[in-house]
Amino acid sequence: MLRVDTKKQILDIGENLLLNLGYKGFSYKNISSALNVKNASIHYHYPQKNDLGVAIIERARKRFELWTQSKKIQDLSYKEKLDALVAQFKHFLKEGQVCFVCSLANDFKVLPVEMQIEIRKFLLDMHRWTANLLKEGRDQGVFNYPGDPKDQALVILTSLQGALQTARLTDASCFDYITKQIKNLVS
Repeated sequence: MLRVDTKKQILDIGENLLLNLGYKGFSYKNISSALNVKNASIHYHYPQKNDLGVAIIERARKRFELWTQSKKIQDLSYKEKLDALVAQFKHFLKEGQVCFVCSLANDFKVLPVEMQIEIRKFLLDMHRWTANLLKEGRDQGVFNYPGDPKDQALVILTSLQGALQTARLTDASCFDYITKQIKNLVS
């Protein structure tokens, strides 16, 4: 008999709700209804909603870390790594969602402090990886852009986040246009 991992299911459903509705847009009732369990089952694993929120962000950070360290990504050229980063964001668009940073930025001022800290760490992880990619790529003559790699990484990440938000209001072609401009910025 297959053992169902309730804690993982809670995280999966909570993550989906967070990305679709934002932090304030869902409750434990949404999760317990989806799992057909009592709220107490959710509270057993995550006593408070902020505990669940932190766990969701930590898991997303770990996924990003594993992704950046994977052989699949490590073996790519600098341009292919940038394309892979864009593809990570485009995945959210295909799902009709925004990324974690966008989703939680909307609720940032009302998020529990622990979640604010975790989402900032996640943004810093993405920023650090992107800045390193841009620096190494420029050092190897692959990328050509003005200024500091950290500044350019911030432009790229905020452009991708903004592209997701704008594409929700218009259509997916806007995301493709913005990513094309991002690539032009570093070429």
